Amino acid sequence: MTTIRESSADIDAAAARWAARVDRGPLSDKEQADLEAWAARDPRRAGAYARALAISAHLDRAQGLSAAFSPSTHPVARAADRRRLLATGGVLAAASVVGAVGYGAMSLRGRMTTSKGDIRRAPLSDGSAVTLNTATTIRAAFDGKMRRVDLLRGEALFDVAKDPARPFVVVAGDVRVRAVGTSFTVRAHADGQVGVIVREGVVEVWRGSQGKPVRLAAEHAIQVASLGALTPTVVGAAAVDRALAWRQGQIDLDGLTLGQAAEEFARYSDRRIVIDDPTVARLKMTGLFSASDPDGFAKAAAMSLGLTATPRADGVRLSRG
Repeated sequence: MTTIRESSADIDAAAARWAARVDRGPLSDKEQADLEAWAARDPRRAGAYARALAISAHLDRAQGLSAAFSPSTHPVARAADRRRLLATGGVLAAASVVGAVGYGAMSLRGRMTTSKGDIRRAPLSDGSAVTLNTATTIRAAFDGKMRRVDLLRGEALFDVAKDPARPFVVVAGDVRVRAVGTSFTVRAHADGQVGVIVREGVVEVWRGSQGKPVRLAAEHAIQVASLGALTPTVVGAAAVDRALAWRQGQIDLDGLTLGQAAEEFARYSDRRIVIDDPTVARLKMTGLFSASDPDGFAKAAAMSLGLTATPRADGVRLSRG
């Protein structure tokens, strides 16, 4: 018998339901046992549940949490103690440092915006869900034939409910991304390019109203410019996870120069990393860093690369000395 692997979108949806139930009040003994059993059956579920709690507007004390949670060795916290639920790998603590992390519904024809440093997850009226990264604006317009979301700026993760009769289309400038049921991100870059990463399922990407669609399967990505061929690349599951690290308040700097890293941090914080020396800007630093701590990153880069990090009123300057 073939076992069908549960999708991340399904796990996230179940985790959101559990988080909503826990927030309504104490669980019965049976509900508690069901929750613990659910979390124990798949190692991905504990992290999903922690994220669901972290993005709930009710978790106003989440920043005080620090220990790790393992469904195989620790019971899920009782409802009376639910604000002390501990997230695997610090997921919950990381989510809290980005800024205001919210959860709310979007109407059939809705507009949603996050400010700099904020992340917001919301259900859509068709059963899909969207997670907005920092400084992002979307507009949804669903009808009987199509589910359309315009990405007006920023970056968003879409977990799409299956509905073959109504394709789900994300429009970012001149770029269209179409899916039936899948999970993918779309990012509108400041230079006009649009990046797409597929976490699960298959999407079609094209440019302009009459463009020829290019298919992207899971663990593939594409960068669409105003001109040139549309060429998907295989990125792999690990790269997809790193690209989605922003959901936990982190920035993946793998392959980026210090200059590019400074631009990434500027998306999340008004504190600037200033680099006047082009040779310093071309140096590279890899790893995952807190999106809300550009000063900490600059100090780490200075220590690793033999640079000097000089504090400024509005941030920090990186130089050779």
